[in-house]
Amino acid sequence: MNYIFDLDNTLIYSDLANNISYSEAVKNVIGANLDVCCPRITRCSIKAMFPELSAEELSKVVQEKERQYAQHINKTMLNISLVDALKYLKANNMPAILLTYSTKHRAEQLLTFHGISNLFAAKYYKEDYCKNTKYKFATSALGFKNSEIILFENEQEGMCEAVNDGIMQKNIIKFV
Repeated sequence: MNYIFDLDNTLIYSDLANNISYSEAVKNVIGANLDVCCPRITRCSIKAMFPELSAEELSKVVQEKERQYAQHINKTMLNISLVDALKYLKANNMPAILLTYSTKHRAEQLLTFHGISNLFAAKYYKEDYCKNTKYKFATSALGFKNSEIILFENEQEGMCEAVNDGIMQKNIIKFV
């Protein structure tokens, strides 16, 4: 079996740090205020909220968000149940794999901050997938058989993407 773990809000609850970082970035770059209590803020939601932003301004917001994130990483929280599962897998020589849409830099920041980077046999990030979804990457580039994947995911969108890419619904464990 291939045990695949999503990062944001599955393994580590990161919305608060993410949203505060984006809020501060938007304020610093364009002088606007954002509500940090809304659903997860992304570059796409920033673009939708501020359609007049140029590509350059959006890039500055994203860069500032990444800078701010280091200051707010302490507002992230481990999903202890999943960390226990990772420890069990490692202790029993059952390799766990991280597949995340996070950038390598931010993912490694989180994993290092929480001291769990060593629990994975392999880690794959946004930069690794090119134009594929992370689940298509797992089945094509890594050669995992769809029936041999156990997936830990928190978002309905991610679960639908996995099923669309051939991962069996019964092998997806929704973990929040």
